Amino acid sequence: MKLIALGDNCIDVYRNSDETHPGGNAVNVAVHAARSGMDAEYLGAFADDFYAELLQKALAANGVRYDRCPVIPHSITKQCVYDVINGERTFVEVIAGESWAGPIKLKEREMEILREASVIVSSVNAKIPEQLRAVEELPAVFAYDFGEKEKYRSEEYYDQMFGKIDLAMFSCRPMGMNEFREFADSLHRRGAVHVLATMGTEGQMFSNGTEVVHGAVEEVVPRDTMGAGDSFLAAVIHSLWMNGWQKGKPMPEDALSEALQEGKRISGENCLAPGGFGS
Repeated sequence: MKLIALGDNCIDVYRNSDETHPGGNAVNVAVHAARSGMDAEYLGAFADDFYAELLQKALAANGVRYDRCPVIPHSITKQCVYDVINGERTFVEVIAGESWAGPIKLKEREMEILREASVIVSSVNAKIPEQLRAVEELPAVFAYDFGEKEKYRSEEYYDQMFGKIDLAMFSCRPMGMNEFREFADSLHRRGAVHVLATMGTEGQMFSNGTEVVHGAVEEVVPRDTMGAGDSFLAAVIHSLWMNGWQKGKPMPEDALSEALQEGKRISGENCLAPGGFGS
């Protein structure tokens, strides 16, 4: 199985503790996928600065391929600045500016790379929604993390994104079963095969268009919650794939339950380490 994580990279800066960690949703997912035994590759635009070298070293140390990423001359790596207190982070600012390496542009070379994948994972932080309809048409299973911000839940954004999405993941406020079914059904009608909502301490809900599975949380005292959702998503994907997941195929209830259990275990472990993946 080959997984390609398509999208962002950044350096997470913890202002109050003077720490820096390699990160970005796609980088985090790629690392956790590799740790689970998947053949993982990261595909995104790198800067040509010192921070990009740190990101590449972290990917290499975790067995993630990155050598086919474009490198943008005279550019800088985006820094995401937080205060992290008792394991919980508060966003402060993004440092990027006009010199940021920016989102990747999917030309024919990049599309050829993506055609090699069994699974492609991306997120809102890739900032390329207008390019992803072509990616959704590829033979690979396609998973997309819509995150927690309301601006990515507008009809306009959905119109850009929804074609052939095999797994649409959302970070949500707590919902009851009926409210989640209504939310999920609206996305199934747009073409999402599976809809997954993580709801903090209230657990998760996972729909295949017919059944809904409710998962519990792994209660831990976190050192750092950075990357918890990314590790969760990578574990869910790996579990579903091991149970025979294919493009356009709704997975049965027991496979959804098993995937949530694995996601809970891995994300709980990740919360005990610093940064998005303990590097």
